[in-house]
Amino acid sequence: MLSDVMEHFGLSQSLRQAGYIETDHHRQLLRDLKAAIHEGGIIAITGIVGSGKTLLLGRMQDQLRHEGQIEVAESLVFDVPRVTLSTLKLALYDDLATDKDGDLPSKPEKSERALMQVMRRCQKPIVLCIDDGHDMHGQTLRGLKQLIEKTSRRGGRLTLVFAGHPRLKNDLRRPSREETGARTTLFEFEGIKGHQRRYITWLLEQCAAEVDPLEILTPDALELLAERLVTPLQIQHYLTRLLEQAYRLGEKPATPAIVNMTLAPDMHDLEPTLTRYGYNVQVLSEFLNIRQAEVRSFLHGQLPPGRTEELHHQLLAAGIPLSGPHSAIETHAATG
Repeated sequence: MLSDVMEHFGLSQSLRQAGYIETDHHRQLLRDLKAAIHEGGIIAITGIVGSGKTLLLGRMQDQLRHEGQIEVAESLVFDVPRVTLSTLKLALYDDLATDKDGDLPSKPEKSERALMQVMRRCQKPIVLCIDDGHDMHGQTLRGLKQLIEKTSRRGGRLTLVFAGHPRLKNDLRRPSREETGARTTLFEFEGIKGHQRRYITWLLEQCAAEVDPLEILTPDALELLAERLVTPLQIQHYLTRLLEQAYRLGEKPATPAIVNMTLAPDMHDLEPTLTRYGYNVQVLSEFLNIRQAEVRSFLHGQLPPGRTEELHHQLLAAGIPLSGPHSAIETHAATG
């Protein structure tokens, strides 16, 4: 955010620096996650893009490290689709081994034995955290399932925690993923759902501690933002643009008219909605077994009504929640 805009509205820091808000849903989910981690196995946390999964995962890791009862490891690989079982074994080894252990051997049998040795020496339950788990290959998941079982047979306890889009949940529930999906404990993370107004107010209080939020936004503007926006990411993004627009117009507080000028009119259309759930053109093409050109036509409302309805029902049958107060998909399906 521009410094002139921050000065105009009395902000001492940008909205992206506000930190972490914790609702009752956050606290309950963290309690449930920690209880599940103590049991061991595979855990998946799913939520739409921008809901705060990465922050939640970081918060959980910080708490576990502080409590000291569980050893925390994490994969730092950025390109998750390229992550293999060997990559994750190396992540575990690097976080658990000491300098005296040396490097993880490259040969498979020796690498597994070396990893089991450092895990057994740990004498604590171990959790390995992986962000963007929706991009994890199915073969890697099966290998991790075997790693958990082998660890358990040797008296250890390993838990894998994945965070990912709702596509991860739907993929794990498919019959073809039963081997790992049936062994996975799923948690759905709703972020700030139902608390958007509180989040916007909190955000402004954090970034402009000496200014009443209603001096920055009118009550009607605040309500409109809370009604139209869903995630912390959306709120930070559009509220920043809103304040910049209000500054250019010389207005303070910002009004509903400026909100309507700022928000993207198609933000809840079919394509952005599906993308937030983890279904881009390539994923939809593979999932529906159709060409990407037909996917694009579907997303842009260019297919015949019958074909549009057919694809719409396929997505609903797969467990993709396409309807709701912020979705234009029902209308899209009806009109073609």
